[in-house]
Amino acid sequence: MKKNFIRGIAGLVIIIIMCTSPAFAKVWARINGTVKTGEGKPIKGARVNLIFVEDGAKYELMTDKKGGWIKVNIRPGAWTIGFSAEGYEPQNINVVLSAIKKNQPINIRLTSIPKSPLSKGDTLYHQEKYAEALREYQRVLAENQDLYQVYEKIGLCYYRLDDLGNATKAFKLILDKEPGSRNVLINLSAIYLQKGNLEEGMKYFKQLDEESLKYPNIFYNIGILLFNNNQMDMAIDYFKKCLTRNPNYIEGYFQLALAFLNKGDMEKAKINFRKVIELAPESGMAAQAKEMLNSLK
Repeated sequence: MKKNFIRGIAGLVIIIIMCTSPAFAKVWARINGTVKTGEGKPIKGARVNLIFVEDGAKYELMTDKKGGWIKVNIRPGAWTIGFSAEGYEPQNINVVLSAIKKNQPINIRLTSIPKSPLSKGDTLYHQEKYAEALREYQRVLAENQDLYQVYEKIGLCYYRLDDLGNATKAFKLILDKEPGSRNVLINLSAIYLQKGNLEEGMKYFKQLDEESLKYPNIFYNIGILLFNNNQMDMAIDYFKKCLTRNPNYIEGYFQLALAFLNKGDMEKAKINFRKVIELAPESGMAAQAKEMLNSLK
């Protein structure tokens, strides 16, 4: 009798220890669900991001071939759950998960993003199949007369195919609809400068707000076109604008050096050749700069 009593007390102590131990005191929640299309088809590989509201702890899951997902041993409380998949509009929900009651499955249906009629042409363009892309854009335009934005794409194709006349016509058609289009103004400026029409080229470029142009390559490319047109003072000005936006743009220093060299300013040419070597000592451009410096001694 006494032994049974001792065993009972010992068992009770073990239970108390187990229940008060941190490993057993923690109570977890469990949640699962599915991600499907609007038509109810499973989406494999959809992302499910769970964020704990209290401290921002995160989990990222992927759906299986049936669109299913599950997370066990998760803290109870408020969670934000985001669902996303390529080609679909993302969706977020807020839920409070329980560790005591069973949490109902979260079954989400994502709305597909309408496919752009220009997507096929864009793919061909990025594959550098410019003639095929042009035909595709022209087909889209024939079926969608109001889709004037396609003229910019057509202009780019003609430009890549070195048909500057038709490229100019296409860009001007879009400019009639969007007079302040930055890309179109830049492209028209580049075309006229490439053709040697400095006045017309700069007319379009001057319509741009230069302060809003943050990319150095825009000014670099304009500088190259001016350089090729033997407009050294203007080329120098644009190479300097390029370098103002990116002081490590080694091509800008190299071309600036060449422009000064063409003007007969050897000292400034040397300064910029040395800058190329300083910034990229192991580059091919640095090797050319060293050769130029040796020839100027």
